[in-house]
Amino acid sequence: MAQIRFASHNSPGEAIMLGECPNQQRSATRKFLRLPAWMVFYGVSFQKHVAMVRDMTRQGIFFYSDVRPQLGEEMAFVMKFPKWTQSSPIACKGKVVRVEQAVPGAAIGVALSLTRFFVLNKKLDHPRSLEVCLAER
Repeated sequence: MAQIRFASHNSPGEAIMLGECPNQQRSATRKFLRLPAWMVFYGVSFQKHVAMVRDMTRQGIFFYSDVRPQLGEEMAFVMKFPKWTQSSPIACKGKVVRVEQAVPGAAIGVALSLTRFFVLNKKLDHPRSLEVCLAER
């Protein structure tokens, strides 16, 4: 007899909120982080924002912040996590595929399809260093 496995969620809606619905197709298994991060966005100007990273893979990321990009916009950024995580900074570049906000005033959810994703082994001492790193990959 086949065993049925149920995810352990606190409420029936939690599986949907976490994106664990069986009808969703993903190219890679997402890593649910739920970690605060400082994101430095690169472009015409350098912008620093606090974000809550919900989940990520090497192909995509979803985070909450006060950033409101346009669909299709290209974004390049470095994520720095709190010291207690012992995580290295991660440099990413990608295209915005979804922007959502549950209610006015709530944090904005941003989903990106990543074209660049790599862990930085060295500290970036100058913001332009990311542009060099992204060009090398």
